[in-house]
Amino acid sequence: MENYSEYSIGYDPEALEHDLQRISRLMRGKKELTLPLAQEIYYKIKSKNIAFQSSRGEAFWDQVLQKMTETQRKQIESRILAQKRRKRNTKKLLSINRRIAVAVSVTVLLLCIVFLNWNLLLDFKTNYQSKKLYDKILVEADLHTEPTLQSERNDDQGKNGLICEGEPQNQVEPAILGKFSALHDENSDFSGWLSIEGTKINYPVMSREGDNNYYLDKNFTGQEDKNGLLILDYRSNVLESGQNIIIYGHNMRTGVMFGTLKNYKDKDFCMAHQTIRFDSLYEEGTYRVAAAMLSAVAYEDEDVFRYYDAIDISTKERFDEFKQNIESNALYTTEEHLEYGDSCLILSTCDYYTEDGRFVVIAKKID
Repeated sequence: MENYSEYSIGYDPEALEHDLQRISRLMRGKKELTLPLAQEIYYKIKSKNIAFQSSRGEAFWDQVLQKMTETQRKQIESRILAQKRRKRNTKKLLSINRRIAVAVSVTVLLLCIVFLNWNLLLDFKTNYQSKKLYDKILVEADLHTEPTLQSERNDDQGKNGLICEGEPQNQVEPAILGKFSALHDENSDFSGWLSIEGTKINYPVMSREGDNNYYLDKNFTGQEDKNGLLILDYRSNVLESGQNIIIYGHNMRTGVMFGTLKNYKDKDFCMAHQTIRFDSLYEEGTYRVAAAMLSAVAYEDEDVFRYYDAIDISTKERFDEFKQNIESNALYTTEEHLEYGDSCLILSTCDYYTEDGRFVVIAKKID
């Protein structure tokens, strides 16, 4: 019979029951403790830090130890230590990776914040500079009630003896609006001012002879600026009748320049904000939106309507071709029907519905 010494003083029935169940699981139903089984049990007890709570459990542990040599136990313990080191290293690596991931996430977040704020600062700078320019216009408008004709300046110079004998004295140059004289003196590329209620569009318009790209990334003073400025196509002649005026601008996500022109994709918005004001260097102008359309920059060999080349519509044939193409390509048209003799303001910006896409607003001059 087995010696149940556990029933002596200090006997704990719960501890005995606990150990008997554990021993049964370790033996896996086998009655004989063989060497392979002893090695397996030794590995489990050491790797999982199993502890027995009764003398019956301790006796079982002694049986396991007696089955194995010292060398066998050391080999198993060495393997267990190697596994624990790998686990510690894995945990350490995971911890390092988590810290790196957190650091990268924080860095990306900070960069995004800096980038966003930087763009906001650049936009604020653009709008602030435009406001300062507009304030100068208001000041000049108060000072000049009538534009000064260049011919009048020539007359004054003649009276003062500044024109040499034999020089032509009746040559009349276009009259610059008095309110624009200061800005034109600062930068002779200044060509007018465009404003549209209900949008952020309230900017100077620039034009450089032979170059429609110069102000794509420059401000009024010629400094680098990703927002650029609004650009009057240098081929546009604002003084001739039967001529379309084309103005380009960046479609900035923050809304500056032509970033809010896309509002005109919605006809309801258009009908509520149909009036556009473009004062060229020489005359004030009011326009009413007649149509809006999607287009694209065409390849040289494509036989398509190129709105950006539709500048001269002085002949009936060219006008009819222009009108027909606008109506056939329009997202919508309004009650402002185009008639031969009209001059149009064409506002153009990028649109990403297709490669090299463009969104275009066409407005006819009414005053």
